[in-house]
Amino acid sequence: MKTLTKEQKTKPRTRRLRKKLRVGEFQEFGFTISFRFDSQQYNLDQALDHWIEFVEAQGWGFAGGGKEGSDILSGYLVRFKRGTLNDADRELAQQWLDSQPGFACIQCTELSDAWHGPWTEC
Repeated sequence: MKTLTKEQKTKPRTRRLRKKLRVGEFQEFGFTISFRFDSQQYNLDQALDHWIEFVEAQGWGFAGGGKEGSDILSGYLVRFKRGTLNDADRELAQQWLDSQPGFACIQCTELSDAWHGPWTEC
């Protein structure tokens, strides 16, 4: 989907079009998360499987992963079906990571627009 500028997001539109573009009251939020896992306790696939079990149990979607030989996983979390994540969801993810043996949350960013950015250029 095309990235909308701030002016385009606030432009007056019909309810139907706002819903289709996911702007206004239909805006959806997610956040970026990075965490470290204990490479003595988990390999990359095991750590990712353990994390994905938690994410799917919450009804969320995770786009991301890690590099072979690294002990860091990172990605973007969103609600799997239509809807938005909130600050309570962010806290829940951080608390779950911190409560799991062998996992530690490194960074959990503020909520951002899941459809229109802001995205960093690669």
